[in-house]
Amino acid sequence: MIWPAVLMMLADPGAQDRAEVKRVKRVRFAEAAAYDVVGGGVRRGRWAGQAFAGWPWLGVRGLVGVGPRALTVGVDVEAARLTRLRAAVLLGLRWVDRPRVRLSGETLIGWMGQGGEQARRGANVEFRVRVAFPSGRVAPYLMLATAHSLLVDRTTIVTATGEDRSLGFRHEWTPRATIGAAVAVTRAIGVEAGIDLFWYDAPSRTPSLPGVHVGLLFGGGAR
Repeated sequence: MIWPAVLMMLADPGAQDRAEVKRVKRVRFAEAAAYDVVGGGVRRGRWAGQAFAGWPWLGVRGLVGVGPRALTVGVDVEAARLTRLRAAVLLGLRWVDRPRVRLSGETLIGWMGQGGEQARRGANVEFRVRVAFPSGRVAPYLMLATAHSLLVDRTTIVTATGEDRSLGFRHEWTPRATIGAAVAVTRAIGVEAGIDLFWYDAPSRTPSLPGVHVGLLFGGGAR
């Protein structure tokens, strides 16, 4: 079945060059930093970062590749409406690594604090799954996550004989998802936009209104 293609190349010497140019264009951005961020996982010796802003979230993310299968460590900081802050360290691993499909998992461990009328604070752990489908300069992506916080409540009861103080703990579950697309401007710089879905304190409360964000992606290191 390959003979027709071979005969065409023999008849047209430039056909092979054009085929090679198409192949180069197709894989030129396969290792773009933007795809490392939205697809998860960074190869050893490389680094990548993200800064994003939108409603209600804004934040920064930094990743460094340290081992095989794109074993990655990093930091992740997010703030919602300047009242809720979550800072965490990150450990990620790329499960599927193909030119057109990237699938990875991430574990984040950190601390969450929220001010205002519904003040809360406590340790936070989050598990994420990321999948991206790079094709040329564009990579649609999906992120699914489940976040769990162990909140600390301080209660003070004032009586005639003094104050009675106690500590209580409760669990907050926040499932979340992001769907969007990244564009590799160059192999080192990219942009992305997405829709964010959150469900704070599920399932007792109703899901939050969808949010949106835009971000700058960047990175470098060994290729």
